[in-house]
Amino acid sequence: MKILLSTLLSLIFFSTSVFAKVEIKNFKNKNIEVIKFQVPDRKFPGKDDVVAQVHFPKKTDGKVALIIHQHGSSRDGMKFKKWGGRTDEWGKRLVKEGLKRGYAVAVVDAFYNRKLKPSNKGKFPDAVRVAIKLAKIYSKDKRIEKSKIFYTGFSYGSAQVLKFQDSRIQSQNPFRAGVAAEPGCNIVSNPAKTNFATLMIKGEESHYYPIACETYYKMIKKVGNKIEYVSIPKVNHFFSLNGKIGKGKAVNGCSKNILIRYSDGSFRFQDGTPSDRRGRFKCFTEESAGGEKNRAKLNHAINLSLNFLDKYK
Repeated sequence: MKILLSTLLSLIFFSTSVFAKVEIKNFKNKNIEVIKFQVPDRKFPGKDDVVAQVHFPKKTDGKVALIIHQHGSSRDGMKFKKWGGRTDEWGKRLVKEGLKRGYAVAVVDAFYNRKLKPSNKGKFPDAVRVAIKLAKIYSKDKRIEKSKIFYTGFSYGSAQVLKFQDSRIQSQNPFRAGVAAEPGCNIVSNPAKTNFATLMIKGEESHYYPIACETYYKMIKKVGNKIEYVSIPKVNHFFSLNGKIGKGKAVNGCSKNILIRYSDGSFRFQDGTPSDRRGRFKCFTEESAGGEKNRAKLNHAINLSLNFLDKYK
């Protein structure tokens, strides 16, 4: 009877693991683990796999807070130790600085195996759902304080953070607070009341012109949400000095008349002009962040982010 029960429990556990399709590779000597899990996206049928690399502080006094970071359109930072995932430079530096402050830090690759380039902006996945799934997985982990899970994102990733201003997704929010670093704010959700505290960080000379995010910040503040806005002087989109506007692809053409997505699925520009999903193509331009990519103020921006999260830690 005991053997039968043991076998049955093993089968149940195995079946649950198979259906969940979560794989974890541990690198205990480095306090790192890489996790592969599935989040379907209608733009990529049959390519459900996503990966994340999770870093844990070496010394802890119990459960720790977790930061989940979403990369921008360029995964130009760290390569994962398993399965070939990548993050951006913000994610790479956030791991280093976050660990110093006692956070666990997870960097997500939402482009994994999807052959996406920075110029494929119209094809990018709905990465906020990846972060929600990962947060739910680690909220059950004994090492993580589930009431202290945070979400950060750079550029495209920051737009995912701002999605929690949308009433349609707020009920799924597992995060205590978030940081949107260098969002474009040209296509946004009409903000609804939420307890999700947010910091928005902008480069004063970004090609994602600050006027759009200044407008959205005021909209969020008007509904009574916790929102802070910081502008860093003389830096561009990558928090570099001596930046220039170059050629590329950006969603920055609606900076002075942002496109607003409403909870009923409709769209309107800031001036009241009705639109639909196709209106977003009016916001695409052929600009990019050019000039020297020295990222002179990137660490400063990351420390501002951590200072903000520390208040909710």
